[in-house]
Amino acid sequence: MRNDEYRSLLGQLPLKNPSPEEMARFCPHLTQKEAVNAFMKGNGYVACPPIRVRNGFQILSYSKERVEGIALSRTGKETVKDTKNHPAILSWAFAGRTPDSYVNRRTHGDSFIGYKHTDEAIAFAERNWPEDLLLDDWESVMQFNIQDPTDLVNDKYHKDYPRTKSILYVTMGKDLNEFINDRSKPMSELFDDVISHMTLDFVVWHELKGGRGGFEQFNCAHCAGGLTLDHCSNCGHKFKDDNFRSGTYTPLSKKMISFLIEKGYNFKMDPEIALKRERQAWEKLTKKQ
Repeated sequence: MRNDEYRSLLGQLPLKNPSPEEMARFCPHLTQKEAVNAFMKGNGYVACPPIRVRNGFQILSYSKERVEGIALSRTGKETVKDTKNHPAILSWAFAGRTPDSYVNRRTHGDSFIGYKHTDEAIAFAERNWPEDLLLDDWESVMQFNIQDPTDLVNDKYHKDYPRTKSILYVTMGKDLNEFINDRSKPMSELFDDVISHMTLDFVVWHELKGGRGGFEQFNCAHCAGGLTLDHCSNCGHKFKDDNFRSGTYTPLSKKMISFLIEKGYNFKMDPEIALKRERQAWEKLTKKQ
């Protein structure tokens, strides 16, 4: 099995009422008997092969079929009840780490918990796709939510909410607190100096993140500019402040923009405009200082 084949397989989850054969298919490091026993006994969480991080692992979970009692109404002292059936579900849960997944075992806030068949999962990945695995040597991680203020969502949960078009996950070779107040160049250029890995894959992201806390930034899907509380700092399109964003004037960096375009993303407005404006603002600020 190849790395991309296993990642594609995980994309088929969640699965209702999995058969023993299906349980084994999602656990290529185990025999069918081992896979069924692992899911059916204990808490139902089983370690599976990592996709990107050496000595890490993915975790699948199995919940057994259950019947839930529901109180429909109460009349005096009598309660009318019904039941709801929940089928057995096999699903992706999250990613886990071992201390050996970090260079020099320098961990980042992880709570290391033992899961069934961790050793077999790690060994399987080493045998089948060792060239795709790497040790964690980055310092911080960040999530860039790319939302479109020209395409507003209005439903029972949102009012004039910019539609999320993509989420870019980034690892950086320097602690964010070390360069966030650096004024030596525009912030997007500082980001480009420290980026180590980027992905759009949420499952891979869980491996890359490890035990670190995450920082988030919001950027415009229309022009790559930074989204403030209620408008894009570059193209100016407005939206409702939902008290969720902290607001930023920093556009996506050149490396981030190139990565997104390479993956098929299409900005409606040239992102170079946002980058040029950021540099002009930085030059103006540094002259005053």
